Amino acid sequence: MERPPEAADPPAAVPAAPLPWHRDPYLRGALVAGLLLRAIPALIWATDSCVRDECTYIKLAERFAQGQGMTGSAGWIWAPGYPILLGINRVLFGWPHVIKPFQIAAALGCVVLLYHLTLRATARPDPAGGPPQGDLRAARIAAWMYAISLHMAFFSFRLWSEVLYSGLLLGALLLLLRARDAATGPGRAWLRDAALVGLLGGACVLFRGVATYMLPLLMAGLLWGRLGLRRAWLQVALVGGLAVAVVGPYSAYATHKFGGFMISDRTMGQMMWLGNNDFPPMTFDYGNGSLSKRAFARARNSGRLPCGSKTDPLDRDLCQSAEGKAWIKANPAEFVRRIPLRLAQLCNPHSLLTRHLRWGAYKGMPQWMDELLVLGGALGSMLAMIGGAAGLTIRGKGAQGAVFGLLLLYHCAAISALAGLTRYRVPLEPLLMVYCAALLADPAGARAALSAQRWRGPLLVLILSIGVPLVLWFLPAGWPWWRSW
Repeated sequence: MERPPEAADPPAAVPAAPLPWHRDPYLRGALVAGLLLRAIPALIWATDSCVRDECTYIKLAERFAQGQGMTGSAGWIWAPGYPILLGINRVLFGWPHVIKPFQIAAALGCVVLLYHLTLRATARPDPAGGPPQGDLRAARIAAWMYAISLHMAFFSFRLWSEVLYSGLLLGALLLLLRARDAATGPGRAWLRDAALVGLLGGACVLFRGVATYMLPLLMAGLLWGRLGLRRAWLQVALVGGLAVAVVGPYSAYATHKFGGFMISDRTMGQMMWLGNNDFPPMTFDYGNGSLSKRAFARARNSGRLPCGSKTDPLDRDLCQSAEGKAWIKANPAEFVRRIPLRLAQLCNPHSLLTRHLRWGAYKGMPQWMDELLVLGGALGSMLAMIGGAAGLTIRGKGAQGAVFGLLLLYHCAAISALAGLTRYRVPLEPLLMVYCAALLADPAGARAALSAQRWRGPLLVLILSIGVPLVLWFLPAGWPWWRSW
């Protein structure tokens, strides 16, 4: 009897570290540092009031706790994952803010996930014939980059969905790579890991609507270089089926409740209004956004007013989407001219942490500490974005490099058509940290990669010539005395 193709393939060699990860003192140190950086401000400012979208999350959670289920807010229908979790905390503990310890734990999980993803990204053949060895130094650098990132830390002790979503995404990516390894090996691990990818991918969709169109990229990662492998196609089918099983019940509920087909959220119309209007693309980051009610009203009144009723958020989303598309058709040149601006808004090294500090939200801190945090947050994000883009271009290879690159390009494409906010970068920076760490840990390897594959050199020049100006565009905006170049 003829064996199936996958049975003839040798088991995949899984990248390994020289010592068990949980015994690595450098990783342990990163976990302790990450915990302190997040837990201390969470305790000191535990009763801080909400800001903007945080208040919306709390409002949605309160309605959920009152038995109203998922509701719209000011014409938006948000992805349900985070508001429902806040609502559950409100029911169980009487206070939605109890979710913060879970977010801090998820952030520490991200530290460990980055450690493992970096080992895989830097795996090289063992001269002695053993399994490939990941670059332990790079893994440690990546873990520390995330652990002490002020940008990442801020979101873990505030009421934002970004950290939990990041954990789901990084977990799905690591499991995807494990599923690829298992697809040519014995046992049923190839089914188990693919099933977990589908479950986590579906959970990502419930936390962020943009993840709906990210699922095909995860499936492409399973098929990368393996179009003839039957098990890979079965994994793709399993991922798709389980993702639908996770999202389907909520989709059916929301479709019935709001009176029209929904998968997870309905926010594209509002984003079209913010980014494709007669006023410049609007954001809410410090130094390049409409932060006050007066400034927002001024911008709002200078362009196309929102259409549709706030009491019917689905109708409002459809109306806003249609008007946004009509604006693009009527102003194609202006739409194209705005693409770099939107991407610069996404790549702004100043995050919501800068906004919080400039508003004086951390009461009791001296001014010099505010300034250090603003500078440290910006420098950390700049290193991750520029170093990560360079590292991915130079060292990215195989399915991991392809999937990471496709995810970044997909999000940049979505932002370039809508509106850019720094919070949308939070799940993406960790992907770049992996390759930034690889670059920092082994500069000689980067030079060798450029010499071995000469096409990477021109591509690196192109990526940096585009990326560096985008990152620097709004750098001055973090300081009131230096707002432009």
